[in-house]
Amino acid sequence: MSKMSKWTSNTATPGSVKPVYGAQYPPLPSSSPTKSDIKFLKYESSVSDVWDAELVDDSLVHSSAAKVIEKHMQDSKNDIVMPNCSPMPSKNSKVQAMQRLATQREPLPVGQPPGSTSPTPSGNIYPRLPDISGPPSHATASSTINKTPRQNADLTRFDRLKRMLSSNQITDGRTSPEFSNIDIEELRKDCWMGIPHKLRPMAWRTLSGYVPTNFERRNITLTRKREEYWHYVEQYFHTRYDEQHQDTFRQIHIDIPRMCPLIPLFQQKKVQEIFERILYIWAIRHPASGYVQGINDLVTPFFVVFLSEYIPSDVDVGTFDVSQLPREQIELVEADSFWCVSALLDTIQDNYTFAQPGIQRKVLDLKYLMFRVDQKLYQHLESHTVEFLQFAFRWMNNLLMREIPLRATIRLWDTYLSERNGFSQFHTYVCAAFLRLFSKQIQLEKDFQGIMLLLQSLPTQNWGDQQICELTADAYSLMQVFHGAKNHLQAS
Repeated sequence: MSKMSKWTSNTATPGSVKPVYGAQYPPLPSSSPTKSDIKFLKYESSVSDVWDAELVDDSLVHSSAAKVIEKHMQDSKNDIVMPNCSPMPSKNSKVQAMQRLATQREPLPVGQPPGSTSPTPSGNIYPRLPDISGPPSHATASSTINKTPRQNADLTRFDRLKRMLSSNQITDGRTSPEFSNIDIEELRKDCWMGIPHKLRPMAWRTLSGYVPTNFERRNITLTRKREEYWHYVEQYFHTRYDEQHQDTFRQIHIDIPRMCPLIPLFQQKKVQEIFERILYIWAIRHPASGYVQGINDLVTPFFVVFLSEYIPSDVDVGTFDVSQLPREQIELVEADSFWCVSALLDTIQDNYTFAQPGIQRKVLDLKYLMFRVDQKLYQHLESHTVEFLQFAFRWMNNLLMREIPLRATIRLWDTYLSERNGFSQFHTYVCAAFLRLFSKQIQLEKDFQGIMLLLQSLPTQNWGDQQICELTADAYSLMQVFHGAKNHLQAS
């Protein structure tokens, strides 16, 4: 019988899970695990966390074979770090990261510390970068007046994306040779710093590998894959109440109403039914892991992005009533969301197999990375018996979706989808940059509970494009220094 993962107060907490990849690194100085477990159990009983202890099932579906994330290949010679290189990324390494992306970061306002929030639209859950519906930015010299270097670079980049992705490049029934194929590497480069909202749906489909880069095959592939999804629904969804599957569907049915509780869109019955189908069909087709709590969150960015394709730009996606859309359009959104979240989960499936080895490995990588880049913070956490698994488990399980607003998550996923192994490897460096961003605030907390409460509710409510640009630039510089140079993560 297929069942799901269980974290309860009556069993071992995530902080007490025995690491399965500890042999990669030498031991680091650590405090007593017994004291940590006791403190964490007390903390867990007083706050709500990702594990939702009272509404989970008995066990994780397991298999003898867990998919291993394929080894990262270095992009260029710049990735190689010489033995005498300083392990701390310098300011120049950040500049090089931005040069590689052919754009510049906008500096924070004078007097604003890194990581602090700046005025951003906080009401809309869907990030809208500058409109691209007008003429190309290079059409007139006046288009660059009164714009920052970052804005001018973005407009040029948006023009390239529009020409690359627009389907209106077909004339007389034939595709223009210039646009018959998308250069996927150029697409990744131009999408890394964010995608205009009107182009995001097609960009995400292409970056996910859901649709081909060849324009002539795009519509044929989309039609075939959408029909295939609905064939799966017809074939499997009626089995959700069968004895061998009812526990899986029950857990999905329990989790969905608690997903994004403050966003009206996800409280609509029709939307919840869509998520039930997507998650159940995925679980049935992936018995090595089955459904695990946290997977439901990963559907939401795709659903919002593809839904936005059929909603006027001046309407807030988060409050839109999906019953206003024709059934055919809702079915397209559902099918596209299924295939793209499936592509994402294929890259991180070992996060959800028995004992969740992918998450354990990523948390261990994060721990050793922080030991090298911020020893003061590392020692502060150690001295207060705060284990990385106690807070970073959620960061890895939910890809930071519980830590930042949905609009910031969607903007972050522009970069994840553009980066090779974005979800499986780059995410760890983003978590390191994220933790380092709040280092001083964490060090001001002087006890276990204060640290954990801060880590569970970091001040990111107003985050938007600028903060994600800062975060990913720092993460990229960390990856340039450390990836492929594991000796630098070892304790001296």
